[in-house]
Amino acid sequence: MKKEYIILAAAIVALGLYLVLHNTDRTHYEIPEIAAPEKDEITRIDITGPSGTLALKRSDDAWLSQPEGYPLDKGKIDEMLEALSGIDVISLVSEAESYVQYDLGNDKRVFVEASSVEKPLLKLDIGKAASTHRHTYVRLVDDTKVYQVSGNIRRTFDVEIWALRDKKVMTLDRSSITGLTIEAGGESLYLEKISKPVEPVVEGQPQQGLTAWITADSTEADGAVVDGMLSRLTNLQSDGFPEDDQQVDMSEPAFTLTIHGSQDETLKIYGESGEKMFLASSSQYEFPFMLAEWRLNQIRKTPSELMGLTDEKE
Repeated sequence: MKKEYIILAAAIVALGLYLVLHNTDRTHYEIPEIAAPEKDEITRIDITGPSGTLALKRSDDAWLSQPEGYPLDKGKIDEMLEALSGIDVISLVSEAESYVQYDLGNDKRVFVEASSVEKPLLKLDIGKAASTHRHTYVRLVDDTKVYQVSGNIRRTFDVEIWALRDKKVMTLDRSSITGLTIEAGGESLYLEKISKPVEPVVEGQPQQGLTAWITADSTEADGAVVDGMLSRLTNLQSDGFPEDDQQVDMSEPAFTLTIHGSQDETLKIYGESGEKMFLASSSQYEFPFMLAEWRLNQIRKTPSELMGLTDEKE
């Protein structure tokens, strides 16, 4: 019996030592607290990774790439700002200084630096997403350990510049349009927008006039074709952009549409550049862009088509 007491006491002592050492070990592995920057503080984001090097800079209420000055997609920049301002380390994964398995080696990591006008705010290496795709492996600057942070932030920052560019190249307020000029195939046509009176449905209650498009000699154009063309331009998105080193010929547009109103706007279409992709420019967008053939066919209407003299292109 005495021997059993001795064994029990030894077990209790051993358990106590384990708990003490275990707690000490846990204290040694404290999770670092990151001073996450506020979204409004961040005025520049630099990214270096397998997809290349990006420098993104705030300019007033917009973000532009550097040094090109490409306008950037607001939704995608907001996603980056949310990720940086909400960065939250949730666990220590490894202190073995072995990074390859986490895609934190020099060839796979994505280095991100967020800065204000005055100073750097946050620097970290981003590795791959965890198997759950709800966390991401990261390494903090001046810290050799690997941690997990909330969210799959790898996909937010491992991007190329073309994926971040703003694809909105023209917006129109159709109510302010007063006329159109179309130049294509050696033909030129000016159409004025007018309001045609209609008979009131109820006597004494005038109805709003119908919109019509007429030439200088008052010949009426095909309103459905004109309206269909303008509807595609209300919020026109590009289908891509020419490569940085691609030589683009923008000397002779094949099609020019000028929209007259409080401020004239112009869309120009040039030659084919790539498989079923056409080079274009807009007075509302500083850089050339690409339109797919199917989209172009909804916009590029000749004067004859607008006057209803030929069948529309398929």
